[in-house]
Amino acid sequence: MQLSPTLVFDGTDVAFEPNQNAYDTTFNQHIQAAKSVVPIYNLSLEGTATNNTGSLHVRILPADTLVHDSVYALIAICQDSVIGDLGGIYNYTVKGLSSFPVNIFYPDSMDTTIIFSHSAPIDKLRAVLFMQDMHSKKVLQTTKYEFTEDK
Repeated sequence: MQLSPTLVFDGTDVAFEPNQNAYDTTFNQHIQAAKSVVPIYNLSLEGTATNNTGSLHVRILPADTLVHDSVYALIAICQDSVIGDLGGIYNYTVKGLSSFPVNIFYPDSMDTTIIFSHSAPIDKLRAVLFMQDMHSKKVLQTTKYEFTEDK
């Protein structure tokens, strides 16, 4: 059995390519299409972390007045470079997940702070914010944050 990569770009756009020689062409088309989508929100993440706890400040500002009544913010607290049982390295391994609805319109904004516990080395601690339409399952946009140690 031969395995072929399948990439899911936004929760709905799936690219499958069995021909290894066509990977660059096929996947690049999907990447360029995803990059051409105008962002609906301006997203900002800032955080701090100590050995056991962390704080993540999330700011969401709508970039337009379009109505998006089923959008949720999903925040994944991740650990980078986790060594698996068979020796593989896994990046952005989710250790915790938070979500909340985002029902705001321009010029309003949403600010919230999330406090969390963790056991990851601080230099491997990451946060990823996804804005997702829960009806279509499409990921509208995302941003990430890499923590540094609180001094």
